Amino acid sequence: MRRSLGVTGRIDRGNLSRLDLLGVILVAAAAVWGLLAAAGRPASPEGYLLGLLTISVAYVAGRVAGAQSAFGVCAALAGAVAVLLLLSPDALAGETLAAPLGYGNANGALVAQAVGAACLAALAATSDRRRGEMHLLAGLLVLGAFATRSLAAVFGALVILLIGLTALSARRRGSFVVVGALCVAVVAAGTVYLGGDRVSGASGVRGTAESGLTERRIDVWHDALELTRQNPWRGSGPGTFLAQSPTARADGDTKSAHSQWLRQAAEQGVPGLLCLVALLAWAYVRLWRSRQDPAVVAIGAASLTAFALHASIDYVAEFPVVLAAVGVVLGVATAAPDQQLRSWHR
Repeated sequence: MRRSLGVTGRIDRGNLSRLDLLGVILVAAAAVWGLLAAAGRPASPEGYLLGLLTISVAYVAGRVAGAQSAFGVCAALAGAVAVLLLLSPDALAGETLAAPLGYGNANGALVAQAVGAACLAALAATSDRRRGEMHLLAGLLVLGAFATRSLAAVFGALVILLIGLTALSARRRGSFVVVGALCVAVVAAGTVYLGGDRVSGASGVRGTAESGLTERRIDVWHDALELTRQNPWRGSGPGTFLAQSPTARADGDTKSAHSQWLRQAAEQGVPGLLCLVALLAWAYVRLWRSRQDPAVVAIGAASLTAFALHASIDYVAEFPVVLAAVGVVLGVATAAPDQQLRSWHR
């Protein structure tokens, strides 16, 4: 029985256009606030602005390419990541600072997005053979995630693969979107709690957290919260966390706040954090309002959630290649489907 990626009639085109316009406004607002937070003091907003530009351009590219050939763009992305892994023996050996991205957890985050791309390619495949090849590639990429020794990436890749293999049974796109958003909210709230003063003074709670997250990570979360309290309006300035954090200054191996949410709040204040939250919320709403089949939305929501969760406890969002992969997968999952090019057997 054939089931095509047809347009869902109940979704109004006008609402979609307004929603896309809202996304453009949110990106612009986030960029402008980053510049305002940097104005008049030593700051380096270039990295932040590059990240915004990278994921935005990749998203648009994914939307455009996905409307024409979802299989082609997703298979190319998954295949490219697989080749990068094969060319990076240190990554497969689980080295902490391994190529291609120079950080094992970032390598894992990239692999997780490639798993999502492979699963989307499997849905878009027009033959059982291609579908099987894409599922096999997704499975091999999951093994690659294990090789990077990034627990968050392994968990995300496994969940994405599981959803990809069962996606045809998906009926309600909203369920995946809501569950994903709630998971991110809970984990983000957990980082705030663990970085708070109360936990710093509770040796039992802190000791349990350190066993899985490391002491340094909780310390930098605490530093980020302190910087936010000191300047809740503009923060310390984009790109200044390492210079302002006592933990980072004392430990040269500390590279970031290990939480995109807390770093954003520390460097750009509460308004900057709200801009980031609004962008993620928009992405989830855009998935919910996608004209794609629920199976496609399910994989897109799982991939976005895997990235957002990982970025809540590590600095994987500071790697442009990872952001580009996230943008492409999200773009394909929200592209207007071409009924003549994309279908699959149920």
